[in-house]
Amino acid sequence: MGRPELTPVAVRCGRLLSRRLHSSSQQTLSLDHIPTVVFTPLEFGTVGMSEELAAETHGAENIEVYHAFYRPLEFTLPDRSAEQCYLKVVCERAGEQRILGIHFLGPNGGEIIQGFALALRCGATYSLLSSTLGLHPTCAEELVKVAVTRRSGRDPRVTGC
Repeated sequence: MGRPELTPVAVRCGRLLSRRLHSSSQQTLSLDHIPTVVFTPLEFGTVGMSEELAAETHGAENIEVYHAFYRPLEFTLPDRSAEQCYLKVVCERAGEQRILGIHFLGPNGGEIIQGFALALRCGATYSLLSSTLGLHPTCAEELVKVAVTRRSGRDPRVTGC
């Protein structure tokens, strides 16, 4: 109870239980940064805390939310709307701004969130994220470029390279 009902979680819990029963392992599964994706035509991937949970846990005044609408390269030729793809990075507001959660709606969301799940487990910060060189022109690049905060009230639509 209280665990995400996902196949990878069940498999990992089974393996860890087996190791505890049959060897000297005491390792348990951390439920803090479980990546999840909804495989719809535009994938929705998430890892870590939602904005709402972060505000509840840390206080709304103590979190910073970076967000952006973006236009994937494959949307350019068919002239598809940039309003369909969105990303959000939820951070602590103080210090180097430890990342609490990443949420991504767009092509390859599952692949992108899988990579960023490791970063969160390693204690990634907004400072590290924003200093990371993006791979152009990928959707994941938009995460390392995100700079508009919800608090600022600025327009979160990405305007180009």
